[in-house]
Amino acid sequence: MHERLAELIDNMKQLEERRAALASELRMQNRDLYPEALEKKLIHAVEPVELNCKVAAVDGGLAAQEFHGFDLVLTRAVSVVFEYKNSKRVSHSYYPSRIPEPEPYALTGLDSHEFTWHKSLTRLEKEIDVASKTVERYEPGCILLDGSIVPQISDKPSEDSPVRPLYDELLGGYNRLYSLCKEKECQLVGVIKDSRGKRFIEILEKILPREERGALSTSNDTSFLHFLLNEGERTFEFHYSSAEREHQVLKDLGEWGACVHAFYIKPVRDDRPLRVEFLKTGKDAGAVASLIYSLSRINQKYAYPAILIEADMRAALERDEMDRVCGNLLLRAGRRVSFLPLRSNSRPFR
Repeated sequence: MHERLAELIDNMKQLEERRAALASELRMQNRDLYPEALEKKLIHAVEPVELNCKVAAVDGGLAAQEFHGFDLVLTRAVSVVFEYKNSKRVSHSYYPSRIPEPEPYALTGLDSHEFTWHKSLTRLEKEIDVASKTVERYEPGCILLDGSIVPQISDKPSEDSPVRPLYDELLGGYNRLYSLCKEKECQLVGVIKDSRGKRFIEILEKILPREERGALSTSNDTSFLHFLLNEGERTFEFHYSSAEREHQVLKDLGEWGACVHAFYIKPVRDDRPLRVEFLKTGKDAGAVASLIYSLSRINQKYAYPAILIEADMRAALERDEMDRVCGNLLLRAGRRVSFLPLRSNSRPFR
């Protein structure tokens, strides 16, 4: 065990040294042209801005329980609205409330893949609905989502799945949110704290000789960009997906698919870069980066917008909330076979 752990540490140390060396070389080269980049330079300095605006943030919470005859999902979404004057918060609001009651959803006859889709789609639908209502009600200058501003490929069910109508409804919700943000001049931004994407790596690989790509082939975007970016820097802006590859979800979003742009930013020295996605209907990448930079510098070891941290804390669902709902269900339903727990959750010999 100890030998294997020592070997693992040595391997990771070597990988990080190779990433750091390549990052240093790219910084010195300072190229002016990268395929698929929407700006010339690889690295751009980001300046903080004084906040005199209304900012909203949305996050959702989810809990799920499998029964013998159906699957139960609890979800809620909360938006937080902060108003800033001279970079100080002067007011705050919550929608639909400070801690809303979770809503139950149930479907029967789902296999394990469909249950996973059901959970994800239910949570996303709630978040996007709350986001749209927040834009309508409060008219913020910017609204932040915890995560991407588009559904993930893993969220897309097969055509014949019983949860496919949920996905189709969700697409309508995203289209409505995009239209509202454009109409109300509200900048839509998604902040991904733990991105595992490789889109930026793929862009870099196209300009490097084959013998220099080793450090990239074993990296995702953030594990490499941690060494490339310094505090207060961002990458160039790029499209969410390559033009040469038809992205399954962007295609479903129609004309909005081409409006989804992204970049990476490192707000503080001792934390990893953030992936930032935004709808290219208003602000440019520099303005979006300055806003996220100014909102995320609350701790030198944890870079994330404070308003999204607040939304996460309000939306999170604790296990005892699911236990309370399940207890209420069983009390009302009695001992029906559909409400029996799975055998894997009720072993009498443990």
